Amino acid sequence: MVSTKIVTSEVLSEYENKRIFLICQQCLWNVTFLNKLCRQKVLGTSNLCPNCNQDQLSSFPLKTNDY
Repeated sequence: MVSTKIVTSEVLSEYENKRIFLICQQCLWNVTFLNKLCRQKVLGTSNLCPNCNQDQLSSFPLKTNDY
């Protein structure tokens, strides 16, 4: 299991500050990112699953009240 903690004090635009749920269709690894900056820092530009290294990631935007 991969665990990453990212702390940022940058001010994000409303577009960048959207929460995103990601799931790998291959191994079912999943994560909820609090904003697009966190997603970029964890995945970089590769868009590969950190668990199985496959390019089978699907993303879904989350509303503020989704848990």
